[in-house]
This record gives sequence, C-alpha cells and structure tokens, in this order.
Amino acid sequence: MFEKAYIPHKGYWSSPFSRWQMSFQNQHPIKLAAETCKKFMQLRGYEPSMFDGSVFGMTIGAPAWFYGNPWFCALMGNDKISGPTLSQACATSATAIYTAMCNVECGAYGNVLVTTTDRCSNGPHTVWPNPNGPGGEVISENWMMDNFNRDPYGGEAMIKTAENVAVDNGGVSKEESDAWAVKLYQKYLMSTADDRAFQKGYMIPVDIALSKKKTITIEGDEGISPCTTEGLAPLKPVIPGGCITFGAQTHPADGNAGVIVTTKAKAKELSQNKDVTIQLLSYGYARAEKARMAAAVTPAAQMALNTAGVTVAQLKAVKTHNPFSVNDIVMGRLMGIPEGIFNNYGSSLVFGHPQGPTGARCLVELIEELVKIGGGYGLFAGCAAGDTAAALVVKVS
Repeated sequence: MFEKAYIPHKGYWSSPFSRWQMSFQNQHPIKLAAETCKKFMQLRGYEPSMFDGSVFGMTIGAPAWFYGNPWFCALMGNDKISGPTLSQACATSATAIYTAMCNVECGAYGNVLVTTTDRCSNGPHTVWPNPNGPGGEVISENWMMDNFNRDPYGGEAMIKTAENVAVDNGGVSKEESDAWAVKLYQKYLMSTADDRAFQKGYMIPVDIALSKKKTITIEGDEGISPCTTEGLAPLKPVIPGGCITFGAQTHPADGNAGVIVTTKAKAKELSQNKDVTIQLLSYGYARAEKARMAAAVTPAAQMALNTAGVTVAQLKAVKTHNPFSVNDIVMGRLMGIPEGIFNNYGSSLVFGHPQGPTGARCLVELIEELVKIGGGYGLFAGCAAGDTAAALVVKVS
C-alpha cells in the first residue's frame, strides 16, 4: 500500500475523445497533448516549472516518437525535466501513474506530471527488411488493425478473447450484452446532462487549426453513437454464435489525458478545493490464460483491493476500460459489483478508446464522481493486450 502519493483536486485533465478519422486525425498526438496540457495549466494557475519529473505514456507510433517524453516536456514549457516513455497497450495509463506513485513514495521526485496520449487515426504502417523473403519481399504490419485482429501469442482477435471469457463464465447472451451496452450509454449521458456539467469539471477544450485563417474548438467527445435496445436488436454478433455485436464494443479514438502525482503537502497547495484530499493507495496487475484478455481484469482489481485493504463492499465507485460488454458483465458477476456504482458518467465502450489515455480519463472521472458524492474508495481496472490488466485504488476524502 502506498502512503505518500496524492493527486491535487482538479490536478488532472482529459481532452475530448474524438472518434478516429474525425477532427484530431491530422494532429500529432505529442504536440496535441502538449497544447492541451499548457491550456490545463493556464486554467488551473500552474507553472510548467513546478514539476521535477515526468512520466509519458503512448502506444501508437508517430513521427519523432523516439524523443517522446523529453520532447513533450519541452513543448509543454519545461525543458529541464524528463522521465520514462511507457507503452503497455491499454494498461499504459495505470502503469504510468503507478510509476509516478513509486517515484513519489521513494522520494526520488516530489511533483510528477503524468501525461498519456494516442492517435488511432492514420496509424503507422511499418515495413521491415526481409532479404531472405521471396524476392526480398518486406515484412509489413498495420499497427492498428493487425494488432486488433490477432494476438501473436494467443492467436486470436481481441473480440474472440472476450467471447472466450463469456463461455468460460457461464455464458453471456446477446440480450444481456445488448442490455449492458444500452445501460452504459445511459450512464454516459449522465456526464452530458445540464450542458455537460460533469465533463466540464475536467475536460479541456481543444483548438484545431484547419488553416492559417480558420481554427475550430472541440469542446466535447466526437463520434458517440447513440445506443438503444431497438437499435441493437437487429445487429448480429460479430462472431457467429457469440454475444458481442458492433454496438456492444468500443471504437478507436484520439485524445489525451493527464494527472499530477505528488506529495500530500504539495497536493494541498495545488488543489483547487483544499478541503478535498485524493490519495492513490495501490496498483494491481494480472495476466490471464492465453486468449482470455477480459479474464485478467478481476484478478488485477482484486490485487489492488487486497493491497489497499479495501473490500468491494467499501467501494463507492468503479470505473473500467471495457472494450467489450462482456468485460463488465463477467467482472460484475465475479466480484459482486453493484450496478449503481459501476461506470457512472461514462466508460471507454461509449466514449472511445485511444489506448494510452483511456485509463487516465477513467481515473479522472472516478475522482470527479467520488468528489461529487462526498468521498470514499474508488476502483479503476481495465484489460490490455496480451491477456493482461491493470488496476488502481484511490481514496477521496
């Protein structure tokens, strides 16, 4: 259990998430993250020089990604700091925050900026020399689609791993899958009520220059598909005999999110509301059997809870990275999570999945929900490529 890692109230942000091939499609993800971070700091009254360390998470290659963290730090206004650039698929955010927690806990750094970003749009197409191939034919890979469609070890598409987990845990019907997808969409609408009051508590609008003379501002998520029982009913499962349709899974997206991890004293100094204390208690990680990605979420979550000394009954809110409806359905069954605390205000199945920043946005929304309801323990957990998952437990008081 961690004792020294804290987050300032409002010391976090997320950009809107934009469905791939929409408004962010031509924006360099590192540059966009730096611009969003600068705007976040201006709005909060922070100075870039206040940070003594940085952890940067990104999973999809982009030009000059080789310089990741130091380049980002320079662009956001502090060229005196740097740190690791982490890439751990959809567990990137949780692991980046965990890395910052370790830095603060051991006293290596006192005020760490954790930034995560990705652009699924226009993903890289990589070629490697292959002199021994027929006619010297190259080895090639489409970073996005090839990796969605086949785990090189598990041998299955990601959606098939979710279907496998459904079968292993007593089966999930299409009707049950559809019903949870509709419920998640309704929960997301909680965040857009009252002119997006909940989202405006953490979401930073993004300015996009379309030309020298025209700039547009993206204030909210783009490309959200309405989800209704009537709309899902005629859709067939993607895999014949399965339960998951295109309406019960997430979509690739672009965006960024960040969190300040610091000491208790510094967190109070930087907090917008000094009566709110946000403590990071623990981290969990797990790997499931081959081609069983969604099955890793429960043991990762249980590890984080056990380390923190917290039970499911004590939780006030739970957020997940849930690329498929099955993830939540199985986790809810195994852990006994009440529906009323499960993914209120949104989840990645609805608002999209830029990989690196998805978990950070979920954690930000988890904190905002806990503040809104008067505090308590919160759990974030989510699966990741390679049949893995990561989790965090936070306490708001």
